[in-house]
Amino acid sequence: MNKEYEALHNTSIPMDDDTDNKEYSDIFDWDEAIEESNIWRAKWYNKYFVIPVGCAYRWLCEVPNCIKYFIQRGRRGWSDQDAWGIDYWLVSGLIPMLERLKKDKLGVPSSMYRDDEGYGIDLNLTDDADRLAEQRWDNILGEILYGLKCAKKLQDLDYDYKDGELAIRLTKSAQKSFTLIGKHLFSLWD
Repeated sequence: MNKEYEALHNTSIPMDDDTDNKEYSDIFDWDEAIEESNIWRAKWYNKYFVIPVGCAYRWLCEVPNCIKYFIQRGRRGWSDQDAWGIDYWLVSGLIPMLERLKKDKLGVPSSMYRDDEGYGIDLNLTDDADRLAEQRWDNILGEILYGLKCAKKLQDLDYDYKDGELAIRLTKSAQKSFTLIGKHLFSLWD
């Protein structure tokens, strides 16, 4: 075995803070690798034959699965692909639906109206009561959306993962969001 092969297989993958590792930088040069890939792409047979044929082949391989998943979503509302990551599918689907509900809502759930005397729903609906109920509902929808967006950040690792406190806050917001969804589940309609 040659020396470079052994060095590559005995070295761990560097993280961001390891990039100044002298031993690793001697083994692999990113600028050289990018230049080699540009030279490879510039060759006529790669440019006009290998790359287009490879893209077409990959596309043809993916089409049957796309059709299958499309039919599954039409028949049962979800596909096998969606069931593989239910959390991701749920969060990704709920965010746009709830944003639309918040923007285009036609009314407010009756649970948002408070009766100061404790007799149930106030039957003397005033403009002030309507405004307060709508404000409460907007606040609840805003909290749900904020928590779902925090969950999306966690799923996509779109946050400073070195900050442990931030991850805890994002998780708590996401949990609160799903608690509110459970509490107001039958009010999430327009």
